[in-house]
Amino acid sequence: MGKILGYLIAVLGLVAIVLSFNSYIKEFFIGLNVKIAYLMILGIILVIFGIVLSLNKKQAKQDEEVPIFEGEGKKRRIVGYRKTRTH
Repeated sequence: MGKILGYLIAVLGLVAIVLSFNSYIKEFFIGLNVKIAYLMILGIILVIFGIVLSLNKKQAKQDEEVPIFEGEGKKRRIVGYRKTRTH
């Protein structure tokens, strides 16, 4: 879910950057007394944030069961399981 959200945010940032070059959008923002550079800066920030969010490889910690063996060699047998946390 995080990667998809990161991609969407990055695409919105790219759209904001492209719109900052459009003359109709420039006239709209000038009418609102807002500098067009703010839209470009916002787009750049969104692109960077989206890329960082989509590249984040942190996953939720999960419990994993690993077997507990008794004996050696071919005579080993599983006597139980214990839970460990994976990263």
